Amino acid sequence: MNATSGAVLAGQRILITGGSRGLGAATAERLAGMGAEVIVTYRQRAEEAAQVVARCEALTSGARAEPLDLIEEDSVRALFARLSERGDELDAVIANAAATAFKPLLELKPHQIDKTFAITVRHFLLTAQLAFPLLQPRGGRIVAISGADTVGYIPGHGLLAAAKSSLETLVRYLACELGPLGVTAVGVLPGYIDTESIRLMAGPYHDKLKAAEQLTHPLRTAATPQDASEAVALMCLPEARWLNGQIVQNDGGGLFAYLGRFGHAWAMVPDAAILPEADRPDSTDAPILQRTDDPPASPDPQG
Repeated sequence: MNATSGAVLAGQRILITGGSRGLGAATAERLAGMGAEVIVTYRQRAEEAAQVVARCEALTSGARAEPLDLIEEDSVRALFARLSERGDELDAVIANAAATAFKPLLELKPHQIDKTFAITVRHFLLTAQLAFPLLQPRGGRIVAISGADTVGYIPGHGLLAAAKSSLETLVRYLACELGPLGVTAVGVLPGYIDTESIRLMAGPYHDKLKAAEQLTHPLRTAATPQDASEAVALMCLPEARWLNGQIVQNDGGGLFAYLGRFGHAWAMVPDAAILPEADRPDSTDAPILQRTDDPPASPDPQG
């Protein structure tokens, strides 16, 4: 992975799974804008993938789409057979595709568990195995996309969180095992991203969820796929080599700020609904209950 002048990724070829929409599509376009030749995979959304390719082609020639069903082992093997036949060496593989059932753990069915782990764990590792011969000649990199559900509770995300946690462990082990062979591995852990999947999952509460994110996030905004793609693209730079084995948190400080958001939520509950008036404390004695944009209470200089 050698840096070049001008377009910093000129001459590089990067494969992005799940590249027809959301973070995958935004990452493909950003990488193409940096000079990379991108290959995006899709499962069913061929038309959307073609649109992504067209936008990438307008930035850097050589973009194309490839079908890939990460539930099926044969589909994974077929993709890399096609790449090998074409002589397509790779500078990076971005494992972005994911799918799951957003249900409480007690309601999950065996086939839903199998599908989630097939995509995120079993066939991620198979992808790494098959990509390795194409990555090694160029000193390439594996970039895996994790998720915020691995570091905090999100209702209905237990299964995906378990799979993504396994993915993170595989990244660390790949970093140790492939590093001596010239291939590095890194994970990216985004926070909230305002995607179609989030809109579907939140249903009628999407607008409220997005507004809450904009109000309480340290950057006072809700991340778009384009925002989140910045760090993913950075992981493909030669200069990111020493991030080998790391899971890079890409959330604008949002996950750390959740404790502060708890304080916001706490302050929204009327004290009258909980405590008799005589027992209510002065909120200035509890800084966690104050808004972060309120000036802190000054101590009495007289003690």
